Amino acid sequence: MDDGPGIDAQDRAGSVRTPGGAADGAAADRSTAAEPAADGATPDSPAWTELAARLSTESAWRRRVIEEITDAIVRDLPAFGRDSELAAAVRDSVDDNARLFIAMVERGVDPASAEPPAMAGAFIRLVVHRGIPVDALTQTYRTAHGAFWRTWVSELRSAIADPQELATALEQGSGYMFTFIDTLTAKAQRLYAEERARWIRSADAVRAQTIRELLDGLPVDAAAAGRRLRHALDREHLAVVAWSTDGGVGAPSLEPALRDALAPLGAGQPLTTVLGTGLLAGWVGSRNGFAPEDLRALRLDPGAVRDLGAIVAVGTPSRGVDGFRQAHHEAMHARRVAQLRLAPPGSVVHYDAVAVAALASADQEQARRFVEEQLGPLLGGDRESVRLAETLEAYLEEHASPRRAAARLGVHENTVAARIRTTETRLGRPLAGRTTELLVALRVLPLVRG
Repeated sequence: MDDGPGIDAQDRAGSVRTPGGAADGAAADRSTAAEPAADGATPDSPAWTELAARLSTESAWRRRVIEEITDAIVRDLPAFGRDSELAAAVRDSVDDNARLFIAMVERGVDPASAEPPAMAGAFIRLVVHRGIPVDALTQTYRTAHGAFWRTWVSELRSAIADPQELATALEQGSGYMFTFIDTLTAKAQRLYAEERARWIRSADAVRAQTIRELLDGLPVDAAAAGRRLRHALDREHLAVVAWSTDGGVGAPSLEPALRDALAPLGAGQPLTTVLGTGLLAGWVGSRNGFAPEDLRALRLDPGAVRDLGAIVAVGTPSRGVDGFRQAHHEAMHARRVAQLRLAPPGSVVHYDAVAVAALASADQEQARRFVEEQLGPLLGGDRESVRLAETLEAYLEEHASPRRAAARLGVHENTVAARIRTTETRLGRPLAGRTTELLVALRVLPLVRG
């Protein structure tokens, strides 16, 4: 598990972002405390609503803006980036808040009426459960404010030629956006306080904290931790994670599906914990270990696939406290590969089946460059490129035997030979002496293609 808690003073020390500046006609800098804006009236500039409409309809541009805001938050608060679940929750919250802002601008809604949307609420709960202080949460809103305002100002400057009209739009817009952010920040702080009061009294908090300590590799008393979790740690652990292709499905909804999938193993009720929005982790233990054939038989209930869009990733069984942690890390790596491959609902992805792809794609940019170097002309998603890549993989795995590759693919061996010649021509160099590099690149290819 990536570092979750522990956002220290240095992480929170990034200065509060001030939208615009004197040249932008924006309001002066404000403190991190949520204060009502002086003027939250809806801007009457047509450029405002036109820009909101653009954000609403141009998904690629909106995604770029969301990524820029998310990156700004992670730069100011690095611990949010080190925890993969927190990083994903930050992005989802930014996206949901941006959608809310756009909708309110388009409809001319008073920004003082803004309420934190669903994914923002989920992010706030996760921040509480990670033990992150409220001032770090507040800083995410201030940083997002500054990053979004800079983009908004840039677009307004491009859209409005008249200096007086631009100055009016910037002045009105500054008041509107400050009121929107101040309102959301104050309500986020209140939600944080309410959730924290509930959380510190709950058994879930004790369980989640114990699991977090185990996954972070902190020193623990294994026997005491096992008693708190009601899950003995001196045995072999099978770790799984479940999620949904439907972003509206919460992690608790996945628990029955996960429990049913693991039931055939006869290992009792799983230990489960919510890791983030729509992500559930689970473990079952066995003193005698798990048979490989039983693990391969794991299936999700068709109803869970149909109604929830459920997917499960499975780590390699491992023993003891270290095994509890290692099996979970492997399940999370298998999940990453499944997401990159756009695995369909109902998939059960085993780490040992995707270990090479998981290892080789840990740095996705480096993985893409490696695949481009080895298989560049086959990187496309067109039918011919896909067919040549599949044939090359079968050919290399069958020790360069056209006959065995043909039997595996269900084609004539002359067809395999012809495809291999075409592949060598496309690649511009022979295959000999490059088997290992090519096979690794072929494993990673589906994760980076198009």
